[in-house]
Amino acid sequence: MTLAKKFLEIASRNADRIAVVEGRGATTYGVLLGYIAELAEDLRERGVAPGDRVGLLLPNSLDFVVAYFGALFAGAILVPLNDRYQEREIRYFLERCAVRVLITRRDHEPLCRRVLGADGRVELLAMDERLDRPPELSSPLSAPALEPEDPVMFQFSSGSTGAPKRIARNHANLLFELESLVNTLGIREEDRFLGAAPFSHVNGLMRTLLTSMYAGASLYPIPRFERHGVARLIEESRITIFIAVPFMFGMLAKTPFRPPPDFSSLRLCVSASAPMPVGVNREFFDRFGRYVRQLYGSTETGTISVNLSPRIADSLDSVGRPIRGVELAVVAEDGSTVPTGVVGELAVRSPGVISRYEDDEAGEAFRDGFFLTGDLGRMDSEGLFFLVGRKKFFINKGGYKINPQEVEQLLETHPLIEEAAVVGVPAQFEDEKVKAVVVTRGEVGPEELVAFCRGKIADFKIPSLIEFREHLPKTSTGKIRKKMLL
Repeated sequence: MTLAKKFLEIASRNADRIAVVEGRGATTYGVLLGYIAELAEDLRERGVAPGDRVGLLLPNSLDFVVAYFGALFAGAILVPLNDRYQEREIRYFLERCAVRVLITRRDHEPLCRRVLGADGRVELLAMDERLDRPPELSSPLSAPALEPEDPVMFQFSSGSTGAPKRIARNHANLLFELESLVNTLGIREEDRFLGAAPFSHVNGLMRTLLTSMYAGASLYPIPRFERHGVARLIEESRITIFIAVPFMFGMLAKTPFRPPPDFSSLRLCVSASAPMPVGVNREFFDRFGRYVRQLYGSTETGTISVNLSPRIADSLDSVGRPIRGVELAVVAEDGSTVPTGVVGELAVRSPGVISRYEDDEAGEAFRDGFFLTGDLGRMDSEGLFFLVGRKKFFINKGGYKINPQEVEQLLETHPLIEEAAVVGVPAQFEDEKVKAVVVTRGEVGPEELVAFCRGKIADFKIPSLIEFREHLPKTSTGKIRKKMLL
């Protein structure tokens, strides 16, 4: 079984049910299949064949849903890209994945054309106006002849200290995770999902977009998180499933709504991509009468665990128990399992875990069938897991993982920057701010450095705190002591 075959089966069975609701109105699964068929045919006419790579540079929208499945039914390997990326980021991922067609919207075309220049290897395809009319293609949609082990999409790790590793998740990986999520979370066809977390990221893509489609439920995507608009949508559309990041729940909990919105339709709120602060969770409950369930996972593994404890108020700091079919262990440096309550590295094994990194022959993260997550945690006597830290020094801002090295390298291209070090400093809701500590060789101010970064990297990566020093603290071997920069 492949993802395309499974989706075709689900969508055909639910042809008259609402699949997506957004600015254009409601789109049924039957109409959605028509749009997908037209785009898949268009891609094939452009020469896209099974195994070719198709990039998606789109916000959360019906456009993204159609583009994802259209490329899937053309047999392509998908490369979802954050629509806030700038030139150097887009170019990096297009080159790393050898993208043949980039699906975007007209407002992104000038940026994309600057990236591509005269290079004719990547073709642009704009989604604008494609979905403003009913689909016209009459030929039936058929799934491409692929195997369960064939890759569906390329994503990139954010869990190590070097350049991001390319990750290929295959049909078997995704189908296992989706089946387990739908069953573990009790998702039903009647559910209405709020699509707030970016679909370009594993959380929004897997746990909202694809999970809602896999269950035959309805998806309400929003291109940007705006708290008053989100609260209004939850209340007016009677949203039942809200899977997002801690920052979003925290913003809603802190907003003085007048009058207070009615969130009684929400039967499941789930936070992922970063730890959910206990205090913020209690505040969300006090405001809206719903606790947020913490989910744990990664790009390499898919979903690992979720806290569905009936005594949730007593375990808000837990990531719960593994979802169905997932084995989670706490191990020592030598790979042995540590006793209950003892901190060690979390290791996971399941059909949803990749078997290797695409471009890493060493394979140090894989041992005896387990994937070593790099996260530190413990298990209590009731089998609940708790995260206590991380071995990997990435910055977590609003659910996005930021590689400090990327920002450092950009800053050091400024003619007046001698050295730069970038760290994450704690902010509200277990979020982090990006802080740059720089050594200059001339007069330069923080505003100039921010302006220098703007347009070269995504805005969420740009430092909001900039400190100037005469030198950076280093070890005897020349390694920067980043803990001394916080």
